[in-house]
Amino acid sequence: MKKDYSKYLKKQKCTIFLFHGVYKNNNYKLVNYTRKHLHENYFKMVLKKLSKKGKCISINEVHYRIKNNINFDDYSYAISFDDGFYNNFSVAIPILTKMKLPAVFYITYDFVNEGLASWTDQLEYILEKSKKGNFTSPIGNLKFKNTIVSKIDLLIKIRKKLKASKTIDPYKFTDFFARKLNFEKNYKKLNFSLFKKMEWKHVKRIYNNELFTIGGHSKKHHILSYLNKKQLQNEIKISLDGMKKKIKGSIVHYSYPEGVRGTFGKREIKFLKKNGVIICPSAKQGVNTKDSNLFNLKRIGVI
Repeated sequence: MKKDYSKYLKKQKCTIFLFHGVYKNNNYKLVNYTRKHLHENYFKMVLKKLSKKGKCISINEVHYRIKNNINFDDYSYAISFDDGFYNNFSVAIPILTKMKLPAVFYITYDFVNEGLASWTDQLEYILEKSKKGNFTSPIGNLKFKNTIVSKIDLLIKIRKKLKASKTIDPYKFTDFFARKLNFEKNYKKLNFSLFKKMEWKHVKRIYNNELFTIGGHSKKHHILSYLNKKQLQNEIKISLDGMKKKIKGSIVHYSYPEGVRGTFGKREIKFLKKNGVIICPSAKQGVNTKDSNLFNLKRIGVI
C-alpha cells in the first residue's frame, strides 16, 4: 500500500509525520503486519515526495514558531520517530543525512537500556512462532489457528483489549500468554532487524549530530493516563533522568506513548513541564498552526 503523504502538507501549517522503523529485509510473515516498519525504498519515496512539495523543519523550529506565534512557511513538515529501534540509526539516518532532512527521535528508556521489546512486538513474535492455541485469559477466550489471518485477528483483539484496560499490565499478560503456549524461546529481548533497539552509544551519536534531536518517550511505554501518581512520576522522571545521564546532555522533548485521546491530559502535561519538557506531540491525526498547543500537537502516522 503506497500513499502520497504530500497531500497532508498545507499552507502556513506544519505537518509532523510519525515513523517507527525502516528496514531492508523482512523474512517474517506475521511480524510487522501493522506496517510499523517501512521498507527503505518506500521510505525514500515518501521523503522525496514530501521534499519536492514542502519544507522540512526541525522540531526545535516547530517549538520556536508556536511559542512566538509565527506563521509556518507554506507546506512545512517535521519528521519524528518513536521508540528507539536500531534501524532508525542503521537505515533511516543515512537516508535522512544524505537528503539533509532533520528529524527527532523519541526514545523509550527501557527499550534501549535493557534491549526490551515492546509487549506488542513480543506478542507478534510469539504468535509468529506458534502453531495454534486455545485457552481462557483475563480478557476472554483466546483461540487461533496456524494461519496468518487467524493470528492477526487474535492480535487485533488482544491489542484492543489491553490498550483499553487500566488494570492489566500488558507485559505481565504477555508472560501469561507465553506460559499458556509453553513458549520457551526468548521473546523479551529480540535482536532481529524489526525488533532490535539502539544502544546508548547510538543515541548519543544522534544527540551530538546537529541535524537530529533526541527526546523521551517514557520508561516502558505504559499509557501515562492509566498510571497512579507514583507510577507516572517513575515513568517520566526515570526516563528523563536516565537519558540525561546516559547521553550526558539535556532532554526537553517528549512524545506520549500511544498518544491518542484519553492517554494523556492536564496531569501528565503538568508533570512533563515540571521536569523541563517544552514540547510534546501526540498521535492524534492532523496538522498544526502557530496557535497549536505545544503539548497537544497532532501527527500523521506513516504506514
